[in-house]
Amino acid sequence: MRDINLIPGEILERLSLIRHLLLWLCCLVSVAAFIMAAQVYQKRMVYWETQDRQGAIKDVEATLAKLTGDIRKEQKELDFARREQLQLVSLIEQRRSYPSVLAKLADIMNDQTWLQQLAFNTASDRTLHLGLMGYSYSHEALGTFIQRLSSEPMFRLVVLKSVQESKQQLLGSALVQFQIECDIAKEKL
Repeated sequence: MRDINLIPGEILERLSLIRHLLLWLCCLVSVAAFIMAAQVYQKRMVYWETQDRQGAIKDVEATLAKLTGDIRKEQKELDFARREQLQLVSLIEQRRSYPSVLAKLADIMNDQTWLQQLAFNTASDRTLHLGLMGYSYSHEALGTFIQRLSSEPMFRLVVLKSVQESKQQLLGSALVQFQIECDIAKEKL
């Protein structure tokens, strides 16, 4: 006994073909959706990992910047300490002390000349330089001070760097502002 089908075979074939096409289309769409979902997931994971790495990089950069700043600060302090050490070594080598230099300057100073600034500097050849800035009542008093400073063996190469009349007045006359530089000679044994 055989089933008799009243639907023509062409229609049955077409329906079977449509069912197969729909099945494969659904499979294709689901595979494409799975692939797209996987790509979206990967992109989001890569995005978050990139954000985490960028955050970590920014943290590392901030830490490095802070460390670099600290190192520069320490380097400046170390350079300052080295300059101070060089000046002290220079004074020790020359066997001159700050008080002895200041005492000699006090002996040389006259009543009409006074110092505003005194600076010790050490050159690369370990020569100790002395910079003096101050005021005088007159050019003659300044000349006397320079002459007495030049005649003292402790101070060598005395040079008047600048001199000008100041706008400040004291006792009705204009003050003379000066800047002098000289080297401090090594003490003889």
